[in-house]
Amino acid sequence: MIDLTKVENRAIAERVREEGRELMSKAHFGVQGIAKTENDVKAALSRLQKTGFKPMAFDTEMNFVPIVRNIVGDTYNLHCAVSYPLGRMTLKKKMQDLETLLKMDIKDVCVCLDWQAIFSHRYKDVEKEARAIVKEFDGLFTKNAYVIPATLLSDTEMKDTLSALDEAGVYSVKVNPGCKLGVSFEEVALIKRLYPNRFDIHPSGNIRTLEAFEKFMELGCQVIHTASALDIVEAYMERQLKIYGGIEE
Repeated sequence: MIDLTKVENRAIAERVREEGRELMSKAHFGVQGIAKTENDVKAALSRLQKTGFKPMAFDTEMNFVPIVRNIVGDTYNLHCAVSYPLGRMTLKKKMQDLETLLKMDIKDVCVCLDWQAIFSHRYKDVEKEARAIVKEFDGLFTKNAYVIPATLLSDTEMKDTLSALDEAGVYSVKVNPGCKLGVSFEEVALIKRLYPNRFDIHPSGNIRTLEAFEKFMELGCQVIHTASALDIVEAYMERQLKIYGGIEE
């Protein structure tokens, strides 16, 4: 992270630090995926702690929650995914995992919908699954996004999937689970066109630049998942320093 102690004008340095902190608060940052290790989690936490910034949430696997809390306590809001990334767990198992997360005091979650049901155009099954989860857990989590593999869907499939979620009473949609699937501006814009002001949209996957981050913010996204959050914030702070005259060109 950029060393602001080298900026002679302390007012500029503090302004840039606050703006960087604000940008970080809009991002989810962390380590998810079955291939990730305890060392991966510790390395991400160490890097985050050195900045002194707090993301909207630190994303981690359920099994790593005790490790994270042992290191940082309640410093960060934690986010966990259920049935990541393909959504192939049974509804009963998804329900059980959500109950477990509640008992662990994890209030920011996402549920991966069954990819097979989506790809097979069994939209009634998609609706049924989402509706059951909404009925059981509505209001118990601060965030509960339903994950769709948008990049692998046609516009028509996107429309039909979103229609099923709309009927189920879903509030938030995570556009791609990450996991090598990169969200596009077009996917988010399509949801906005089809359902203006209907869904809280969480873009995820391959968001690696400040330009991309800010574009998703311009599209109205309030939650942005990116493992590159710290790099993006650093690029933002460097840009702001140039704008304010805090560093030499």
